[in-house]
Amino acid sequence: MTKSPSRSRFARQTGTVAGATVISRVLGLVREQVIAYIFGAGAMTDVFVAAFRIPNLLRDLFAEGAFSAAFVPSFTRVLTKDGKQAAFDLLNKVLSVFVVVLALICILGMIFTPQIAQLLSGGVEDTPGKIELLVVMARWMFPFLLLVSLAAAFMGALNALNRFGIPALAPAGFNVGVIFGAVVLSRYAHPPLLALAWGVLIGGFLQWGIQALLAHHLGYRIGLRWGWTDSEVGKIVRLMLPALIGIAAIQVNVFAITRFAWTIGDGPVAYLNFAYRIIFLPLGVFAVATATVGLPQMSSHVAAGNADAMRHTYAQAVRTVLYLVIPTAVAFIVLAEPICGALYERGRFDHDATLATARALQFYSIGLPTMALIRVTAPLYYAHQDTRTPALCGVAAVIANLIMMYLLIGPLSFGGLALSVALSSVLQITLLWIIAVRRFGQLAILSHIGEFLLLAGVSMVSVGAGWLAWTQFDLPRAGKGQIVTAAVAILIAAVVYLGITWLVGYRDLGGIRRRRQTPPRGE
Repeated sequence: MTKSPSRSRFARQTGTVAGATVISRVLGLVREQVIAYIFGAGAMTDVFVAAFRIPNLLRDLFAEGAFSAAFVPSFTRVLTKDGKQAAFDLLNKVLSVFVVVLALICILGMIFTPQIAQLLSGGVEDTPGKIELLVVMARWMFPFLLLVSLAAAFMGALNALNRFGIPALAPAGFNVGVIFGAVVLSRYAHPPLLALAWGVLIGGFLQWGIQALLAHHLGYRIGLRWGWTDSEVGKIVRLMLPALIGIAAIQVNVFAITRFAWTIGDGPVAYLNFAYRIIFLPLGVFAVATATVGLPQMSSHVAAGNADAMRHTYAQAVRTVLYLVIPTAVAFIVLAEPICGALYERGRFDHDATLATARALQFYSIGLPTMALIRVTAPLYYAHQDTRTPALCGVAAVIANLIMMYLLIGPLSFGGLALSVALSSVLQITLLWIIAVRRFGQLAILSHIGEFLLLAGVSMVSVGAGWLAWTQFDLPRAGKGQIVTAAVAILIAAVVYLGITWLVGYRDLGGIRRRRQTPPRGE
């Protein structure tokens, strides 16, 4: 089958983003490995994770979530209609507003950090001084909100200009900063954990600076523009408001998970964080990469009034993501222990911490496919400049999640918190799909259910082969032996999966079967 130019470009751009994201996410795992090695998975790591979540909650609100959903379609429309210089002028107007607002938020956050820390921890501390250190760490990291928001603005503009590689690679700068803080600056900080906060600031600066250099190369120049009364800026703000509500609900969710986990004792906050970092690797590489490319493309199709092309791009994104995420989810469930052990078990991170992290990973992984589908489905609405519907679906999912956390933490401890996240994502994608079909027409997802079930069956066979290899290897279950057995098990599972899917007709990374000559109806 000859690939269409649009499909080839989509696959090429997605591959570019995925490749750059792999580098960033691998560095993210290295970052977590370094933290686990130096600080373990106890009280100190709990403090860093909780402290970073305070500015990080606001980052998701104002940077990568609501802002991108509102800004990218508007920037794309101005770029298409009036050209690059007009689009850059819009970027300057937006920055003139948001830099001031975010700077004020950072100042207020640093003033009221003790109150925020009390809410997050509930005043519970199994280790004396834990909350006090939490306050100090969070205050140091609050300016990260401004830096990462600048990075998000430049990422959105560069993606609209069909520049995907460098923006996707930029978060690697953040990981480098934190690693530098842990390895080098911790020698000079007192307590050493404080160096992680310094590393966060360095990383935020690098994440923004890398993209600012590329934008400058493309002709962007920083300039003061009065944006407070600009109609386009006002439209972006109005689009952000519903998205802010939805993402605020999600952050309530994150806040509640941290609060619940903190009260269990020393360790659960870290276990959940280390497990989620593993989950976030395929989410970032597969789902976020696909969504990053899909949003500007779907925005362009909507602006041109080409509904068929928009639906085809969405369906292609769904098939691509599920082809990659379904076997990953099965692997994380079956091979959780060797994966967590190979990644983290060294230094102060012992085997008990490996087992606890593996348990959290297994529960999270149940929802990995639906989490990925949410990432590629929300842009379908954003392309239509509808930020309200995903927000409402997110609120419904968060309410369900809070109820399930309350019910599941008793019988399953911190594992119940991870399971509640997985189950609530099922509800969220179900709502998004039902509304999307009614609003945008047949998305041809149901016609691919057979393919998805086939992929699930092949995944279980493939990962089963990897599990047999892991159980049969007569190597030490620690140190290098653990790394080797985990790597061999994953390699065998991957080879078997790719081999079987190739034999049954899949001929490209997206899992689109070769025999399909034309898109199904509705795509």
